[in-house]
Amino acid sequence: MNKKEAEQRIKKLREEIWRLNRAYFIENRTEVSEDVRDALKQELITLEEKFPDLITFDSPTQRVGAPLDGRLPKVAHLYPKESLLDAFSEEDLTEWLDQMRRALGKERAQFELVCELKIDGLNVSLVYEKKPNDDSYLLKRAVTRGNGVEGEDVTHTVRTIEAVPLRLFPKIPRGAIPSRYLEISGEVYMSKASLKKLNAKLPESERFANCRNAAAGSVRQLDPKVAAERDLRMFCYALDTKSADELNLSTQKAILEFLHEVGVPTNRDWKIVHDVAAAQRFYEAVHRKREPLPQDIDGLVLKVNDRRTQRDLGSTAKAPRWARAYKFPAEQKTARILDIRLQVGRTGAITPVAMLTPTLILGTTVTRATLHNEDEIRRLDVRIGDTVIVQKAGDVIPEVTQVLKNLRRRGAKPFQYSRNCPSCGTKLLRPEGEVVHRCPNSKCGAARQERVEHFVSRYAFNIEGLGGETIEALLGEGLISDPADIFTLTHEDVMQLPLYKEKKTENVLQSIEVRKRIPIERFLFALGIRHIGRETAEILARRISWPTRLLSVREQERLGKQSSLFGGLLARKVKVRGISIRDIGKTLASTKEEDLAAIDGIGEVSAESLLEWVRDDDNHHLLAKLEDAGVICVQPEGSAALQIFTGKIFVLTGTLPTVSREEARQMIKDRGGKVSSSVSKKTDYVLLGADPGSKHDDAKRLGINIIDEKEFLRMCKAKEKT
Repeated sequence: MNKKEAEQRIKKLREEIWRLNRAYFIENRTEVSEDVRDALKQELITLEEKFPDLITFDSPTQRVGAPLDGRLPKVAHLYPKESLLDAFSEEDLTEWLDQMRRALGKERAQFELVCELKIDGLNVSLVYEKKPNDDSYLLKRAVTRGNGVEGEDVTHTVRTIEAVPLRLFPKIPRGAIPSRYLEISGEVYMSKASLKKLNAKLPESERFANCRNAAAGSVRQLDPKVAAERDLRMFCYALDTKSADELNLSTQKAILEFLHEVGVPTNRDWKIVHDVAAAQRFYEAVHRKREPLPQDIDGLVLKVNDRRTQRDLGSTAKAPRWARAYKFPAEQKTARILDIRLQVGRTGAITPVAMLTPTLILGTTVTRATLHNEDEIRRLDVRIGDTVIVQKAGDVIPEVTQVLKNLRRRGAKPFQYSRNCPSCGTKLLRPEGEVVHRCPNSKCGAARQERVEHFVSRYAFNIEGLGGETIEALLGEGLISDPADIFTLTHEDVMQLPLYKEKKTENVLQSIEVRKRIPIERFLFALGIRHIGRETAEILARRISWPTRLLSVREQERLGKQSSLFGGLLARKVKVRGISIRDIGKTLASTKEEDLAAIDGIGEVSAESLLEWVRDDDNHHLLAKLEDAGVICVQPEGSAALQIFTGKIFVLTGTLPTVSREEARQMIKDRGGKVSSSVSKKTDYVLLGADPGSKHDDAKRLGINIIDEKEFLRMCKAKEKT
């Protein structure tokens, strides 16, 4: 066979292999046996070995690449990922629908819901890049959800999933300018049968407890050959907003159909309903057939079908208002309580924890469950030795829900809640009006451990390699006494730790070094101040006028090592401003409590807690140590914009010409304003785009100021100049 003949044969083989794969993986049809598909693939491998210059990136033979030589790299998402709020009952669904109806108004009280199966797997986004001078898109990257802003690059393992196409040929509407990227989100999973086969090959100590853990562990393998042998699958269900708009996909149904037509694997067991009763019937029907399904599911996902309505409803800080995860009831099991221990949190809060006989719940072996507080222990009358009912709250957190008192052993005594801290022995306090006891000792060892773990956690400094055991060892050896000491650790310090060798030590020290530059909202959250969560920290970062300076060229180059942490700011040539750690403390200390409390989203409790923390001498010392260690907070130029929209409420409707809705929302928030999902008498401005919804009519009826994008941008620039 000469090269020209080989080229023609290779082309036909690739097309036939992809057609048969699509029939098997996408359309659930078996046209030929697996042996036949393997034989065709082997013929293709033989021809490509003979003519290697005919190998292409998207060939079926190129799914397994070379193993990685280190940890998985972090990559920023093209668009931030949101999580879903949960519903656990028909009443929860009814309340959700009522909330949406109130937001949309009477004339839009009816809408369709798409009910999809909630696959219990690992969320992954597939990024396809348009090929130049061609209408096709090649798989460029696969990224785990991570923290919603950045995730792990798992392209090397996701490419081994035969159901995932390496090239797409979407139909672009006439006149549309196609996006450079398509970002498709879905769930990577392992079937129950595949898990059974995999566990049969593994030693008992390495076996996976459930399909989700097996899928997550397989996707994160450094060697793609390992993932290729584990029969991973994927179901996709979402497309990025920009691409959906350009492809004229106006509904969630249209998105699902588009994904199926283009050859991306989708679960076809979805249904459109028009009310709660129909959603409940579908939920119950799916629940009944949950066990026989080939893959694990933990409920339904309900989404408003119409995408224009989705845009009008918008999102909270964390989740879309137009979707809910309708979870199956928590699985309940019985266990015996071996002991009750008091656990100290980072703020000194004491949480009683039941130590249980090992119990398998939803595929995970549970040995601990929360008892919440002393009042809950008394309400349940929990005693050591009792047989109790345990469930996972929201399929995640184990909790004790009931004591089976008929099985109680004779002589079991009520649990005596300690009045002293189990770690340092300090007398516990229970502030008036609270249910939680607290250790007031700021130097408590257990609380200190929790504070350091919080400091390095993924939504704070996100320092990889510093887990609980490592931090415990660092504290135990006296190598650190507070979070600031992490940044002064030396090579010799880390090498003293158990199981730490040269490569692991270098990785940890490098991770520490690049995290010395941190966004201010992450820094404020990392401090672990009571009542200052992620959302409150973001509000403080936006609403307080911080003294900043432009970072030097050298500092910006150093920051480039971790640019994905800031959503690729440096790649977009955005100037970055720095804020010294001491200046953060001074700025907060000089702010009046009433001014802080007046900020929308802060309030008196958070303001009091924040200032109490700042005025503590030990915390002043901590901030000074962090600055001396080289830590500096950063923010992109513009995020410290003048608060020209303070007290103003905006509503967005329609599609803006040049600015995305998310960018417009951020511009408003950066300048102190609020964005609402519905028009009311309190609304100050309605920002109007093309194809507006009923909000335009509501604004005219109520006499609200209506502005377009041009006027909005003019307002921003004009006021900033003044």
